[in-house]
Amino acid sequence: MGTEMTDLLGFLRCPRTKSHLVAKGDGFLYSMQGGYRYPIVHGVPDLRLFDPPYTTREEELRIVNAMAEVAGDVAYESLMTFYANELAQYRDPERIQNDIRHRLALLERSPSRLVHLFEKACVSKLPAGSVALDLGCGSGEAIGALIEHGAKQVIGIDISLIELVLAKKLLSEQGVAALLVAGCAEAMPFSDEVFDFIYSPDVIEHVSDQSIYLQEACRILHKEGRMLLNSPNRYSLFTFEPHVGIWGLTFLPRPWIDPVCRMLGRGPYVGKRLVSLPELRRLIKGSFVLFDIFARNSNPKSSSIVGRIYHALSPISVSVYAYIADQHVVLVRK
Repeated sequence: MGTEMTDLLGFLRCPRTKSHLVAKGDGFLYSMQGGYRYPIVHGVPDLRLFDPPYTTREEELRIVNAMAEVAGDVAYESLMTFYANELAQYRDPERIQNDIRHRLALLERSPSRLVHLFEKACVSKLPAGSVALDLGCGSGEAIGALIEHGAKQVIGIDISLIELVLAKKLLSEQGVAALLVAGCAEAMPFSDEVFDFIYSPDVIEHVSDQSIYLQEACRILHKEGRMLLNSPNRYSLFTFEPHVGIWGLTFLPRPWIDPVCRMLGRGPYVGKRLVSLPELRRLIKGSFVLFDIFARNSNPKSSSIVGRIYHALSPISVSVYAYIADQHVVLVRK
């Protein structure tokens, strides 16, 4: 058993029973209670209780195996391009190129975005010795930035093994030491009160149960621990819906959103649930007592007509603006 797996086992628990896990050298982790076992896939423990969105585990494993075969011989960018061109389920050339551009943009902007979210929530360096979780880490673009901001240990968790294979390659190239695990945000495979800080951007709108996601985050946070997340605003007046690019789509009643999205040629609207500011407050209050919510986006410029009105009507305009801003940044304290 490698050093990384030994380190991970100190944090991991069976997502069903919350009992300790043991490795027996046969490619699986076994729970101490209940007789459950979980595979280790190319060095990443798979502790998910349900399939990732948009694919089956069988199809995902086929893709992951193909990626692992070439990962040792190519750079991260080439591995990412290989996945997009050869293995992704979509075959539309325009979509393939959009996916590649999106991933390259994430690689460039994720560290600066972390800085922006930290500044928005008035978070400076993490306390010395902090153990941080990148919840919904994707391909790991922000993990290095968490270490630069003071985290002594970072664990990345995501529901997609494909993303974690990419993350493993990226972190190796960057020389970043982090631990990776596949898991569900609604049933996280960690012991209670193990993390000092949780970073979870662009996740709350994708989980199957937003309340349980927050309850699980509360469970695994240390006392005095903090969680930083952002939430696209369902009723933003300033931006398109961030996933399909249709302005005003989520103003519709929820049952109408998917058929309208399909009718406009943007495909199915599944695995996404944007919330409004009042709904976000209710969700956070269900798990946390102490929290702050900040409207993400710069206020209107004072030189513009809108800006002059905005500043003239302050503080009423500030309160109103929070309901129609593009996103909300949330900092919770346990």
